[in-house]
Amino acid sequence: MHRSGTSLLTQWLYKCGLHMGDQFLGAGIGNTQGHFEDVDFYNYHQRVLSEHDLRKDGLVSTLPSLSEAQRRSLRLLIREKAASQVQWGWKDPRTCLFLPYYRELLPGARYLVILRDYRSVVSSLIQRLYAESVQKYEGKGWLPRMIWKYFKQPFRKEKLLRKYSEHNLKVWISYNEAILQHLQQLPSSAYLVVDHSFLANCNRKVFDHLYAEWKFCLEYYNFNALYKESLISERLDITSYIKDPSLLQKAADVQCRLQTLAV
Repeated sequence: MHRSGTSLLTQWLYKCGLHMGDQFLGAGIGNTQGHFEDVDFYNYHQRVLSEHDLRKDGLVSTLPSLSEAQRRSLRLLIREKAASQVQWGWKDPRTCLFLPYYRELLPGARYLVILRDYRSVVSSLIQRLYAESVQKYEGKGWLPRMIWKYFKQPFRKEKLLRKYSEHNLKVWISYNEAILQHLQQLPSSAYLVVDHSFLANCNRKVFDHLYAEWKFCLEYYNFNALYKESLISERLDITSYIKDPSLLQKAADVQCRLQTLAV
């Protein structure tokens, strides 16, 4: 899922020597060190979402079905990647929306899943929207900046929480349900689920699994040289902004079921 630490995890794998793409999406708000998303997969996912009239950022709760032309395009992309590298991978949260197709086209793939609790993810998505507002007004003239500072900024997070908390929770549920359903159709040897909070202290265990169990030719890179706790945003309380309390229960259930699979 978005805002789950996928960029940090992928950057670390790249530093360990795993080919994660020929060209990466650059840095942005909320990812100052870079997204580490393979541009080819990123562009493919965005194009398909756009063709289905869905948000290109992937913050949707609908899983699109691929046309025959879209399948052929994906098959070609995978073939090109496999032809150029012996061991390779990619990261893009939107991958979660297309897992049945990847399961079909890459039967021998291994899946490294990073799980972050739904409250933190929803909060982080809203904090990113807030940061975008800050950046927008910082680039304006003095009058809009004054209006922002005294009349808009004090209420912006509250407004964003009301508008997006429930939607983003639904997205979290859809993504993580898709992951759960995907893993249930794989042998346990084909995936590794890691809790977001686990990585800072136990990343060596993750590396050892990739190296010893999955036979990736890698060299350990110090994870803590990349991990910066100061970049983790303050967690906002989203609970009171969820109009349908059954969504909170559903999210908690999905989270619990995935945590039972985690190392």
